[in-house]
Amino acid sequence: MVSSTAHRHHLVRSHVLFATDEWFATADNLLLDSPPTFVPDLYCPQGKVMDGWETRRKRIAGHDWAIIQLCPSARGLKDVAALELDTAHFTGNHAPRVSIEVAKLSSDDDSSLQDDGWMPGAASRKMRGGGVQGTGRTPEEIDEAEQAVRSAAGGRGWVTILPQTALRPGYEESSIHRFVLDDVTRSRAQAATHVRINYYPDGGVARLRVWGKPRYDIGTTISSASNGSSNSNAIAMPRNVSATSVMNDAVYSSASAVSKEVDAATAPPAPLEIKSNWVAFSAEPYPNPELSSSDLGGAGLACSNKHYGVPSNLIQPSYGKDMGDGWETARHPDRPAIWAKDTKTGLMDTDLMDWAVLKLGKQANLGVSRIILDTKHFRGNFPESVQVEGCCASSNTEEEDAAVCEATPDKKDDNGAIQWFPLLPRTRMGPDAEHVFDRTSGSIINGDKPVTHVRVTIYPDGGLSRVRIYGDASEPDHLQSHL
Repeated sequence: MVSSTAHRHHLVRSHVLFATDEWFATADNLLLDSPPTFVPDLYCPQGKVMDGWETRRKRIAGHDWAIIQLCPSARGLKDVAALELDTAHFTGNHAPRVSIEVAKLSSDDDSSLQDDGWMPGAASRKMRGGGVQGTGRTPEEIDEAEQAVRSAAGGRGWVTILPQTALRPGYEESSIHRFVLDDVTRSRAQAATHVRINYYPDGGVARLRVWGKPRYDIGTTISSASNGSSNSNAIAMPRNVSATSVMNDAVYSSASAVSKEVDAATAPPAPLEIKSNWVAFSAEPYPNPELSSSDLGGAGLACSNKHYGVPSNLIQPSYGKDMGDGWETARHPDRPAIWAKDTKTGLMDTDLMDWAVLKLGKQANLGVSRIILDTKHFRGNFPESVQVEGCCASSNTEEEDAAVCEATPDKKDDNGAIQWFPLLPRTRMGPDAEHVFDRTSGSIINGDKPVTHVRVTIYPDGGLSRVRIYGDASEPDHLQSHL
């Protein structure tokens, strides 16, 4: 038998009105009753399938946020007592910091804000059953929604019930975060009808629970509904999306008994179908060999982070089969709360980066003539920009390889023997594409210098499917004359 508390958890039916980005997973998942799940090898057109609200790696200014309407059947919460945030399974991609605000956007004698019309796009979202995975709002749409949020609050304003707070990654021992509100905050948050959750700046959270008491007791209508009554005032069971607010934690022991059947008419929308425009420029004939290829002996030697993939994937001759078949780093833990752009370069205003060192299978004696950076499958987590450097080691030994790897961007080689020089300056990337740079077009600098190793630096983090370095391994003319 399902307890009335579990029924109450479903019937109050909080729902998401707006989210800035729902590329990897929709904000509706925050409100699910079920424990977060994880399937290691499950991918979709957007990338890795995650059970929570996960936004893209932000490549524009700002931060992500969402608005949730609380318990519309009960006119919001009489009292907000505590919060719970679960980052389960978000280990390298959790939101590093969040804040939570609440507001009373309507009164008993003013129901103008009880519906969703005040928030742009909320009504159509509700009609289709939730957000659409693989979508994100434009800067203009976000600005319009921000203005609507401010206007709706009017003079009442929003009350911060959780200031900007660091979250731990979603390992089993660290994923649950609980916060009990003090009396002053609880007093200021009374009669809350809406919640705003802010990610700083992006990432994922599996579940959000706002613990409190509904403003109006809906027990009578719950009882009628659970007893099968045809009372017209009974609240219909919604699709399997829970409220964030419940009376107590009994839902955890009883949720398994709640029916998980979802009517087809109210099922969540399917993820957005993505048509790839990826073009294999690397398949076209080219006079010089791909010296970085593993077929010629190329190797991925080292990297700063390999949370989702290793650098040896970058030099495979094949094309990447999915995001797991590339080099992808965790979201940078030191990324700022709100991203900003450099007004001079147009790139993100940050020096945060990750790097990987690749050894060419054959030395580019006559320099590097072409570089291809492939972001195939990386649609919501490609690097904002990439820089490529080269060096020429004095010998082909493991000791020399180690010295090359030790000369990281933040540390110079003690002996000065390893001198990195730029091949491709920091350059903007795009999703799911081969980015081609040729010496003949002037894209590559120092293209006449011999190269044995390359260092690929991504800003601020992200993933690449392949890195292809082309060049001429022939001996220079002055050496050939002595052969």
